[in-house]
Amino acid sequence: MIGIIDCNNFYASCERTFNPALQNQPVVVFSNNDGAVIARSEEAKALGITMAAPVFKIKEMMKLKQIQGFSSNYTLYGDMSKRIKAITRNFFSAVEDYSIDESFVDCKGLQLLNLYNYVKDARDKITQWSGVPVSIGVGATKTLAKVANRIAKKQYRSIGVYIIDTDEKRIEALKNTNVNDVWGVGGRITAKLNAKGIYNAFDLSVVDTNWAKANFSVLLQKTVYELQGISCIPLELQTPNKQVIASQKSFGVFQTELEPIAEALANYTARVAEKLRKQKMLAGGIQVWLGTNNFSKTDKQYFPKINTMCNVPTDYTPYLISKANQALNAIYKKGYVYKRVGIMLTHLCHQTDGTLNLFYNQNRKREISIIKQFDKINRLNGTDTVKVAQQGFKNNWHMKQENLSQFYTTRLSDIIDIK
Repeated sequence: MIGIIDCNNFYASCERTFNPALQNQPVVVFSNNDGAVIARSEEAKALGITMAAPVFKIKEMMKLKQIQGFSSNYTLYGDMSKRIKAITRNFFSAVEDYSIDESFVDCKGLQLLNLYNYVKDARDKITQWSGVPVSIGVGATKTLAKVANRIAKKQYRSIGVYIIDTDEKRIEALKNTNVNDVWGVGGRITAKLNAKGIYNAFDLSVVDTNWAKANFSVLLQKTVYELQGISCIPLELQTPNKQVIASQKSFGVFQTELEPIAEALANYTARVAEKLRKQKMLAGGIQVWLGTNNFSKTDKQYFPKINTMCNVPTDYTPYLISKANQALNAIYKKGYVYKRVGIMLTHLCHQTDGTLNLFYNQNRKREISIIKQFDKINRLNGTDTVKVAQQGFKNNWHMKQENLSQFYTTRLSDIIDIK
């Protein structure tokens, strides 16, 4: 049996954890630059707030209904995610970190226990110890666990647990699940399935698996097997290294000059370089792109991108920033209003696989020494305590976050005082 632990309304729940006044109040969380709604509490959903609703369209409603809105606090959400996953590992030995708010868990070895009682106890303690409510669905496969989790959220929210452990429960659950709500089945595939008379998960589970493969893909064939209770998608207990690492954000204020765009790019490069080192990888190439506001009907449009290669694979932040800015200079043009800049590190390899040239070995030893101290200082004292000069200090390009909550778990000055 496989379970999935899913945090309920994760971003909104994180905000509530440190602000009890938000309990039972409608809460929404905004996307980058406070542009659209990306998370909603159940109370906000009940008021008709839809996912991706533009913030400017619901401002009056938020005032009228006293809906609390917050800018995305990814530092807080990321730290809360780590805490929840650490608690989860107290109850389940094999855990796959699927997303920021979801974890698959292996329920093998619990046969001699009352599975429901064990999972319910785990659910209650994860919720209590983290402050974030979670739901757990359990089934014979990952896909069935997803179906069970949906039922736990919709029909058994106060209990927070549902287990598909009999064929009767499997069939009933599938008949009450729209095919569009099956894990891995998107809108385009749903339309094609509907055209062939397949409307719910049970309809999909009884199709011929070879037909699913021939008419759609191997992935849909695996989904059919999984709905039948035959496991085809194993737990990934070791997170695979990414093939590329990228960062892109829209500017808080549109930019026309090169200097602030270069500063933003330098900061995004510093972030992806940190991720690169955490994976113990080196980057052999860089791609940089620019973009104007594609929603504007009056501004000239320009969306260039460029690729460049490093002299040798590296994880050294100053070098990567220098190469990225060289690329930016090659594609930047005056006369445009830019909305975003982005960077992607490519041609990744493990630190032990980097090909060095004859004259680079001593430089590499020096870079490793510098960057280790660089990371240590920033880890102990906060991001960008030490940074490359090209990252700048004004940051007038920074994304708009007018409703940002405090960094309750990662900044000493923001820790809550209890009197």
